[in-house]
Amino acid sequence: MIGGSSAGATLALAALLRLRDKGTADDSPGTVNCPETAEFIGAVLQFGTYDLSAQTPAGRQIADEYFIQAYAGHVTDRTFPDISSVYADLRGLPPALLVFGSADVLLEDNLAMAGRLSAAGNHVELRVHPEAPHGFTGHATALAQTALNGIEAWLLDHLTQP
Repeated sequence: MIGGSSAGATLALAALLRLRDKGTADDSPGTVNCPETAEFIGAVLQFGTYDLSAQTPAGRQIADEYFIQAYAGHVTDRTFPDISSVYADLRGLPPALLVFGSADVLLEDNLAMAGRLSAAGNHVELRVHPEAPHGFTGHATALAQTALNGIEAWLLDHLTQP
């Protein structure tokens, strides 16, 4: 399993993409034969940031230059998949659980990523928690505990599947 929260979710997805591409034997996009990615049976991505290019409506919501430079440095092409994975070829990834709140500034970014992952043929499950802000699973609330219990159940289910 791999996963992360906020920028950690972004990095987890970037790691999966790099590992998948590391094992590509030819130039066909989405060709996956990498032992490293075959070992991943799931990804839990909590309220990730998937567009730092500020070219999509969701990306424009977080287009704070200080934040973008802190994450991406002075990269000129911010649509590069390591920076904005919404622009990546997303085929051949393990099942993913996306967890975020309806009050998260990254709501649209996460919905867009879920749609792109699904359109690429990946199994995606969404858990959108009502009125939950960005980073809500890191707080000691009943809603956070409910979300964390759901993540644990999803992980156990995927770890015990034959």
